[in-house]
Amino acid sequence: MFMEKDQGDFYLENWEEDMKDWLLDPQTFQLDEQEFRVDFLDTTEAFIVEIETETICPDELIMMKKDNTLIISIKMKNELKARCRTIHFPFCLTHRRITYTFEHHTIEVKIQKKESSSPSSLVIRVQGL
Repeated sequence: MFMEKDQGDFYLENWEEDMKDWLLDPQTFQLDEQEFRVDFLDTTEAFIVEIETETICPDELIMMKKDNTLIISIKMKNELKARCRTIHFPFCLTHRRITYTFEHHTIEVKIQKKESSSPSSLVIRVQGL
């Protein structure tokens, strides 16, 4: 799907096409409505996953890195079952730093494009959103 040029440097043309297809897929739209809405942004330094929380009441956010997959799970206030979305990337996430911010009904998750020299946390858990 992609070719590694140098450490931390990669080609994303195919992945960007796959993401367009993923975003236009009716099943993705259904998950946006049933679970929570996810949007993507691409900046020079990072990929950004935006989670809209205006129509949901999040209590806890859990992000898990598993190889090239990011699993985002949100536990809601007054719901027993967590809502979950899975996003595949064209590179391993183990050595990529993931940060988040939460403001104005949006959780913004940043996945750094550049690899760090050491593995970063595989699970990020935020309670009391």
